[in-house]
Amino acid sequence: MLEVSAIPNPHNNLTSTELPIPTTKKQRLDCLVCNYHIEPNNKSAFAMFTCNVRAFKDEKFNVWRCPSCQTIHCLDVVDLPHYYAKYPIHEAELTWPYRICYRNLYRQLTKHGFSKTHSFLDYGCANGLFLRYLRQRGFTNCYGYDPYGSQESFGNREILKQGSFDYILIQDVIEHVEDPDTLLGELGSLLAPGGYILIGTPNAANIDLTRPDVSDFYNEIHVPYHLHLYTREGLELLGSRQGWQPVDFCDRPYHDTPWFTVNTRAWNQYQRLFDGTINAVYEPIQTWKALTSYKYLFYAIFGYWLSFHTGMSVMFRKTGV
Repeated sequence: MLEVSAIPNPHNNLTSTELPIPTTKKQRLDCLVCNYHIEPNNKSAFAMFTCNVRAFKDEKFNVWRCPSCQTIHCLDVVDLPHYYAKYPIHEAELTWPYRICYRNLYRQLTKHGFSKTHSFLDYGCANGLFLRYLRQRGFTNCYGYDPYGSQESFGNREILKQGSFDYILIQDVIEHVEDPDTLLGELGSLLAPGGYILIGTPNAANIDLTRPDVSDFYNEIHVPYHLHLYTREGLELLGSRQGWQPVDFCDRPYHDTPWFTVNTRAWNQYQRLFDGTINAVYEPIQTWKALTSYKYLFYAIFGYWLSFHTGMSVMFRKTGV
């Protein structure tokens, strides 16, 4: 699940042990949505972004946008455990900003009939905060699984045997996955006929690759952690390959709200008050520094209405009986 900082943390159980510096062995030269092939010698086709994690802030990576379907791909295939080992991690609590954000997710689900009688799976649930939110609202038939969780907690695949599930959520997961068709195929096997699956992810259509210096864009690119970023059309195509029908669309991330300070642009501006890395929003909030910044206060109040709409969600329904 996503933190209120709008920075995903799907690998919250990796240790901070030192790993050798990885070497690139392969490159992503083919679009997995439309099969377009990019020529590696075409330097003008690539944009360079800096890693937004403090431990690797001096490292840069190339990305490219498919000219056919507009999907964005991270060019370099790297040893991701090396990078996740230094991912900024903290034990989040279900504070009021989280409740505001999770209410948006809750409403997206209940809009399509989600009730306390239904079974629910949060796939890629990290530390399970959204599950805790649901359980506090009286939902008891809800489960969480995270492939990077511990066996004693959400990493136990026995959880998946609780299906078929009436509703599945994958929030800020699909962009971290090398092969989305395989992931969605597995989730489709866990989804009950007529069930719903909600996919939240960055929206490639609204990300400006010519502005690698702007945190509103480089946080979504999030090299080298985000492997593929999709447009609405690309994501709906992936769902249609599974035989799912898109039934709803939201053109902003669930953590982008009208509440004071609880919007993406405010958090991105807060990040810029420090070293520009996502570590700043994982550390204790420096309220005084934030409130003495005119730019931060401006976005804290008006950020929701000035959103770049760099996130989205699509609700699919699995057809059949």
